[in-house]
Amino acid sequence: MNKLIVVPSIFSLAAVILVGCGEDDGTYNSDGSSNQITLTKFANSYDSQANASAIARIDEMYRSGEHEIKTKNIVNNYINQSLNTLDKTVLADNFEGQLENKNIEVDNRTVKRPIYEKNSNNKVTYETTYKTLNLSSLQATSYSAGTNRENSRGILTDLNNYPRIPANVAFPAGSVCYIPVVKSDLSFLVFNEKNKTGYASIDKWIEGAEDRFNDNRDYRTSQFGVGVSNKHKAAQVTFFEYQNQPSYQYNGVEYTDGSNSSKGTYEADYIAKGTTEPNTNSLRGLVDCTIVNEVAGDFLATQIQRYY
Repeated sequence: MNKLIVVPSIFSLAAVILVGCGEDDGTYNSDGSSNQITLTKFANSYDSQANASAIARIDEMYRSGEHEIKTKNIVNNYINQSLNTLDKTVLADNFEGQLENKNIEVDNRTVKRPIYEKNSNNKVTYETTYKTLNLSSLQATSYSAGTNRENSRGILTDLNNYPRIPANVAFPAGSVCYIPVVKSDLSFLVFNEKNKTGYASIDKWIEGAEDRFNDNRDYRTSQFGVGVSNKHKAAQVTFFEYQNQPSYQYNGVEYTDGSNSSKGTYEADYIAKGTTEPNTNSLRGLVDCTIVNEVAGDFLATQIQRYY
C-alpha cells in the first residue's frame, strides 16, 4: 500500500442538473411553510447474539429547536452507539466550538444548525438543504452498476442495497428521496462522547484505521492539528475506490477538554468548507437516493421484513 503524509484538501461536487421534485414530509404552517422534516434511512450492523446481520430503520426528525432519532429493528438487533443526539465538539483550524441540539431552525427542507465558538459569542453557519427526487414507480433497474462508482449510472436506492427484494418491485406513489446539499463556513471535525474509541493515541488509531481492509486497495493518510492553537492531533485515512467498492474516509482526533473523562481518541465526521453538492444527474453518474421520506420508508421496511 502507498502511505503519504499530506495536508487534506477540500473538494466540492457541483451538480450538473437538478432533477425532479416530489412530495415531502413536514408540519406545514398556514402560509404553506414547514418547520419539520423527517429523514428515513436503513442501516446494517452485526448482532453477536444472533450471529447474523441486523437491519434497522432510522428516522431522524428535525423540528425548529429539536432533533430526535428513532431506531426500529427490522431484522435482529441493530447496534450503533455513534447514532445519538448528544451535543458535539467541533474542531477546525485554530477553532473549537459546540454543535448543540438547540436553536435549530427548519425552513421547509433547509436545516440550520449554528456552531458556537468556545468561550465566545461567535457562531458559524452550518446548514443542510435537502433536494428532492420523485421515486414513484421506480424499480431496482433504475441503477446500473459499473466497475466502480465513477462509471456507475442511475438512481441508487435501497432496492439495490437489499437485492433479495424482487427486481420488479416498485416504490409507491408519494415516495421521495432526499439529496443533502451541505453548506459550512469552515472545514471541521465533529464528534461526541459516544464516538470515543479504545485507542490510547492518534498514532494507534492510525494503525487500526489503515488495517480496516485486508485487500490491496491503496490509501492516503493525512496528519494535522486542530482546535485552539491547533493543539489537538488529528488524522484522516482515505481508502480509494477498489473494484466495485466506493472510496472510504475515516477521521480520528486525540482530544481532551482538560478533564480526565474527556481524554481519549475519537472517531469523527469530516465536514468540508463551502457547499458540498452531490450529483443529481442520473444520466451522467450515480445519484444516491438512500435517504427517503416516510412513505418510501414504510414501503422499504415492509419489503425488507418480508424478504430478509
